[in-house]
Amino acid sequence: MIRNAAEFTFSWSLRRQEMWNCCRRKYFLHYYAARGGHDPDSGGELRRLHEMRSLLSERAYLHRLIAAELRRRFYRPHEEEDAELPDSEAGPYGAVPGRLRREFRRMLRDEFRTDHAHPMLAALYYNSTPPGELLRELEKRLRNAMTAMSSGPLAMLARTRYLFRRPIDSPLEVAVGELRCFAAPILAFEEKGVLTIVEGSGADSTVLLHKFHAANKLHIPPERVRSLELIPGKGALRLTGKELNISRTLREIRGGAAEMLNAVRTDGTVREEDFPRNPAHCTLCRFRGHCR
Repeated sequence: MIRNAAEFTFSWSLRRQEMWNCCRRKYFLHYYAARGGHDPDSGGELRRLHEMRSLLSERAYLHRLIAAELRRRFYRPHEEEDAELPDSEAGPYGAVPGRLRREFRRMLRDEFRTDHAHPMLAALYYNSTPPGELLRELEKRLRNAMTAMSSGPLAMLARTRYLFRRPIDSPLEVAVGELRCFAAPILAFEEKGVLTIVEGSGADSTVLLHKFHAANKLHIPPERVRSLELIPGKGALRLTGKELNISRTLREIRGGAAEMLNAVRTDGTVREEDFPRNPAHCTLCRFRGHCR
């Protein structure tokens, strides 16, 4: 399989770097081979590859549900500037269990096949887990996470006055010199001159992108930006970047981007044969229906 690299705008993200480090074949299939398959008329192998590209693990799906609920609650308009969450929303579960069940029914109806924007779990796509068992496990993990969060992140964020809550794009494009980078913040707030950004990653690269965003767009100096990692399973918000080495992390981001770009041949093409598989990650890979 051959693709023209010029047809794809390159950008760096932690997710992309992790996929590159994990399995080069998976990287090629995700960022090159499957692109364009979102169009229902694409058909054939391209459409099928995009189906696989869109699949979610249980962990990723639950994190997406929880992050979306947290963001929804946090930015919901209030009549009073310092209002907390209304009593009807004060419970730990909120609207998430209902959304989980509705989306799971859509997965079983295969609505994903016509619109890949609908979520689909890899375990259902490949029939690796009975649906009833899978739903029970998802509901159990969701309840545990939301219960753990109710006395931690939910309570703390609910106390943040609406006046201090700062809208933030997600995904968030961040310029690092000429390199386009992306982060995935959940929410942000600013108190006592300090901007706090909450994200699901505690990597130094994520912390650095937060600081670049604050400096480039908001004119806030790096020392007045802090990053918190959301850990739903533990019901925790963890301060990250305490030992951040900006120069080293910047070199790592640029070095990773350069390594990926060097995989493009001199004729401007990327070829599947140049991206070897990593057999250690094949068993649960969402592309296992193609890459055998």
